Amino acid sequence: MRPHPPGKFLHPKARNPLGPPIGLLIGSALLSLFLVQAGRAESRGDAKLGKMIYAKNCAACHGQNGVGLGNRSSLPNFTDGKTMAAKTDQELFNKISNGGKGTGMPAYNKVLAEQDRWHVLAYIRTFSNP
Repeated sequence: MRPHPPGKFLHPKARNPLGPPIGLLIGSALLSLFLVQAGRAESRGDAKLGKMIYAKNCAACHGQNGVGLGNRSSLPNFTDGKTMAAKTDQELFNKISNGGKGTGMPAYNKVLAEQDRWHVLAYIRTFSNP
């Protein structure tokens, strides 16, 4: 194939010497980014709705502001950014859903709908990301 002169376009049926269209590669990368973002609590749940559910079901133990029951408590401090960053959304969702054996944390998978548990998780994330 001969190089085309500067400023001229290739014929639509000419082969692309770079392989697959660059648009396909960019589109795939953007789709991957979207799918990763879709896995985050903020995109799966609504923190505003989660706040109401949290107040009714979680605040008695974890506190209105998410710090647990103070320094002597073994409850997680949701305001501690380092602690919260170390937990994946899936880990936290599983804890909300299945409870914590031997911790007193009840399982909410039969109490709250799956979407409501995602709402709660989105709200919990706001404590360490004001």
